[in-house]
Amino acid sequence: MNTSEPNSARAPLWNRGFVSLLFTQFFEAASDNIIKDTIVFAAAVAGPWEKVFGEGGSGLIAVIFSAPFILLSAFGGRIADRYSKSRITVILKTLSLAVCALCAIEFARGSAYGAIAALVAFATVSSFFGPVKYGMIAELVDTKELSRANGILNMATNVAVIVGGIVAGIVVTDWKDSFVDGSPTGVAAWHPGIAMAVAVVLGFLTCLTLPKLKPQNPSLPVDLNPFSTYIATLREMAKSPLLAVCAAWTFFYFVASVVLLILPDYSSFLAVKDNETALLKAGLGVAIGVGCVLAAYLDSPARRWMFVPAGAGGLALSFILLGLAPPNYWLTMGLLVLTGLTAGFYIIPLQSMLQEYAPDVSRGRVLGTANGVSFLMGLLGGVLFFALRGGVHMESHRVFLVVGGLCAAAAWVTLAWLRRHQRTAP
Repeated sequence: MNTSEPNSARAPLWNRGFVSLLFTQFFEAASDNIIKDTIVFAAAVAGPWEKVFGEGGSGLIAVIFSAPFILLSAFGGRIADRYSKSRITVILKTLSLAVCALCAIEFARGSAYGAIAALVAFATVSSFFGPVKYGMIAELVDTKELSRANGILNMATNVAVIVGGIVAGIVVTDWKDSFVDGSPTGVAAWHPGIAMAVAVVLGFLTCLTLPKLKPQNPSLPVDLNPFSTYIATLREMAKSPLLAVCAAWTFFYFVASVVLLILPDYSSFLAVKDNETALLKAGLGVAIGVGCVLAAYLDSPARRWMFVPAGAGGLALSFILLGLAPPNYWLTMGLLVLTGLTAGFYIIPLQSMLQEYAPDVSRGRVLGTANGVSFLMGLLGGVLFFALRGGVHMESHRVFLVVGGLCAAAAWVTLAWLRRHQRTAP
């Protein structure tokens, strides 16, 4: 039973609830990226944990980070349908405070395995927040504002990724330099933990301003088997365009996971410091954010059949050029900016379609399932990177050529599908 008001009665875009969600998601993304990027930099070439994880070990880290999302996202979606999404958010942000304390201690100890345990704990909390935040958008704003809301939220998320990446690049430089006999020393040992604590506390404070939302389906039984929820939801999605949209949307996260694993090795390829490599990620993030906002304001059901394949084609071209480019910092930055601008035109129409086509009473499960599949795709991206780097010893920047070829195939497939199935939003 749907106990919330209909879409037509929901607030315009810039309401208190949406602004609260915007800031909560910003600090969530920033804290996640601080811990993940710090570990990836530590495991990259010449990092203090390179020998712990081995060559291409950042791919293994991506697999570990993805596992909780794959196992728990559908269950999180069921919880999001049954209970108030605003109440769940407050509970999750409270748990994040405890996880942050664990993380700070493990980084200060210089424990690679302790830091990985903290990363898994962070990922577990975030796996529940994914379907909550995406499902909440459709409860906070009118349907006609969904594309703009998604574009703005993605812009904020990418800015947060930038901030988290820059902060990670800064703190990891001092933290790595402080290592003596395998352990960090002095105040620098606590820099990663302090940076994460700031983001987590701010995220907790902003979530307290969310409006109280009614449960969408309070009579839904709680099934502790996450796979049964995945199976049932995927079957329902297969009866409509939702499954195909989900497949196209999650492919982006496969690509993104590989790209984010390639970039830390650019410190060695370009002969620059980690904080300069973090700026490359920042440039990519800014461009994705700008592309998302542009796509959000230009998006319409009539244009989507061109936006999505055009975005995939733009990604293919950018990645192939990156794979062929010489080790030049500013050329690399320019190509990453081009990559980001085209990415928004691929992901925003698909994300809006997921939210529009999902029924109110099962939106949490649909988005939870899509979120879980996106991290499964991210895990496969990590496996691909690990195989190419550790298995066939391909240079990191050449992996872009493989990703570019896959994006070219995705452009052709999405163009063919959308031409046959283009439709207006319900």
